[in-house]
Amino acid sequence: MKKILLSISAALLFNISASGYETTTDILQEDFKVTLEWLEQKPKSYAKDFFILQYLAQDDISIEDAKVAYSMANEANTNVKKLYNKKYKKIPPEELRCYNASIQQLKNEDSKCIALGLSLNEAAEISKSDLNFFISKLDPYPTLKKDLQIIASENPLTLLSNLDMDRFFRLFFDLKKEYRSKFFNKTLNLEFVDRISKDKNFERFLRYVVYENDLSNIQKSLLILNDYKNIDGNNLFSLGINAINNNNTNIALKLFTDANNKAYSKVLKDKSLFWIYLLTKNQLYLQELAQSWDNNIYSLYAKELLGLEIDNIEYEIPFTNKKSSFDIYDQFEWMKVLEDTKKNFDEQKLAKYEDLFSDESTLAHHAFVLERFTKYKKQYFITPYRDTIENYDIDKQVLIYSIARQESHFIPSSISSSSAQGVMQIMPFLSSDISKELNEDYNIYEQFIPDTNIRYGSYHLDNLMKQFNNNPLFIAYAYNGGAGYTRSQFNKGLFGKKGKYEPFLSMELISFAETRDYGKKVLANYYIYNNYLNSRNKITLSTIFQSLIVQN
Repeated sequence: MKKILLSISAALLFNISASGYETTTDILQEDFKVTLEWLEQKPKSYAKDFFILQYLAQDDISIEDAKVAYSMANEANTNVKKLYNKKYKKIPPEELRCYNASIQQLKNEDSKCIALGLSLNEAAEISKSDLNFFISKLDPYPTLKKDLQIIASENPLTLLSNLDMDRFFRLFFDLKKEYRSKFFNKTLNLEFVDRISKDKNFERFLRYVVYENDLSNIQKSLLILNDYKNIDGNNLFSLGINAINNNNTNIALKLFTDANNKAYSKVLKDKSLFWIYLLTKNQLYLQELAQSWDNNIYSLYAKELLGLEIDNIEYEIPFTNKKSSFDIYDQFEWMKVLEDTKKNFDEQKLAKYEDLFSDESTLAHHAFVLERFTKYKKQYFITPYRDTIENYDIDKQVLIYSIARQESHFIPSSISSSSAQGVMQIMPFLSSDISKELNEDYNIYEQFIPDTNIRYGSYHLDNLMKQFNNNPLFIAYAYNGGAGYTRSQFNKGLFGKKGKYEPFLSMELISFAETRDYGKKVLANYYIYNNYLNSRNKITLSTIFQSLIVQN
C-alpha cells in the first residue's frame, strides 16, 4: 500500500501539525485512542458525539462501558443511537423473529407479534383480505387497529379529516410517497385546510406538499387559505411559491408581502422582496433590496442590475504574525470561543481574540469572530490555506473556497451534527472510501488537518464536476444532498425549461430545505470569489442564472 501520508504521520509523531505549527491536541497523537476517561472530561456537544461514535466503533469495549459512553451523548443524535443499537442493544429473540417475519408468517402469530412485525407501509401494500384479518386480531392494540382500519377504507382522507390532527399527520408523514399520491392527493375544504395551517406540523406538511409534483390537488387547496395571521414568515413564503407554481400571482404577491413584513431573518426578507420585485417589476423594491447588508444572491443581483458596488466585503485581515497559542485542531477549544462570543461581545473581548488569532493558522478563526462582532454587517471572504489550494486550477480554487466558506468558515476542527469533518466537512464514510480509492492508509482524525481534508474534498469535487458539467449550483446541491438526490430534482423537471420566473422558481422548488438554501449560499460565494480570484474571467449573476436552464 502506498504511504502517501508518511510525512503527515511523522509530523504527528513529533507533535507538529502539517502546517508547521506546534499542537498539543490529543487526537493528533499517533497512538491516540478515545477512552471513557477522556470522554468524561468533554462537554456535551456535536464534537463529543463524534468521539463517542469512534469509541463505540471499537471492538474491545464491554457492553457496560458502551452504555456509559452512550449515556453521555445528546439524546437527539440519531447516529450515536443507531450505532449503539446495532452493536450493543440486544433484541429478544422472540421480538427479532417478529420483526423479520413475512406477512404469511405473521398470520400465524399472536397480536403482540403482529404489532411488532407489521409496519404501516407493509399494511398499505397487502391485500384487503389480509389487512382485515390482521385488524381482527389487534383488539389489544387499538391505535394500530384504527390506523389499519383507515388504510383499509375506500377513502382514508375522508376518515382522517374527521379525526384528530395528530393521527392525520402521523399517517401522512409515515406512509410512502406512492400512498400519499394515491389516497391523500384530494381537494381539501377550507375548514380542513384551516385546521392544518394552525397545527404545529404545518411547516413539515408544506415541505411534503409544496415541493412535490404528485400532490397537486393539495397544492391547489392551499390557495383557498385566507387567514394568515398565525402563519410565520417562512411558511408564508412557501405558500407564496406554491401560489406561483399554481399560476396565481395575486395570491403570491400578498403572501410574499406578508412574509416580508413578518421576516425575522435578513435572507427571508431579501428573498421575499426579490419575489415582490419579480411580480411587480417595481424598481423601488430592487433599490430596497440593494441596500441589504447580507451578501446573498438576491441582494447581489439587485446591486448588479442597478450598477452598484458591493461595499461590505473584506478579503484580507491584517495580523501581527505573532505565533498564536490557539490549538486549531482542538474541537472543544473552538466551542469555548463560539460560546464566549454569543453574548456581550464587546470591544474588549474582540481585542482579546484579535491578539489570540494572530497568525496565518488562525486566519479563519479571526475572520469568524470579526463577522460575529459586526453581527455579519461586514463579511470576510478570506483565502486561507493558499499553499494547498493555489496548486489547483483557478476554477477549482473558486469552488473549494465557495464550498469551504459555507461548510465550515474554514475552521479545521469543525464537526457537524452528522459527524462531517474539517474545512470541507467530509462525512467519515466518504473520506474512508476516498482513502481506499487513493490507496492510502486511513486515520479518521487526519481529516481535521486542512491539507488532508482539502485534498479529499478536491477529489470528491472532481467527480461532481464531471457529473454536473462544472455548474457551481448543481455541484453545490450534490455536495450537500448527494448526486442521486440532485438528479432526482432534475427528474421532477426543475431547471429543464424556460419560464417567466426561471431559474428562480426551480431554485425554490428544491425539495430539501437545507440543500435549497445551501446551493444559493454557495452560489453567492462563487460569484464573489470568482470575481476576486479570477480577474481574467469575471462573471455576472445574470450570466450564471441564464446557464442554469438546461434540458435534463
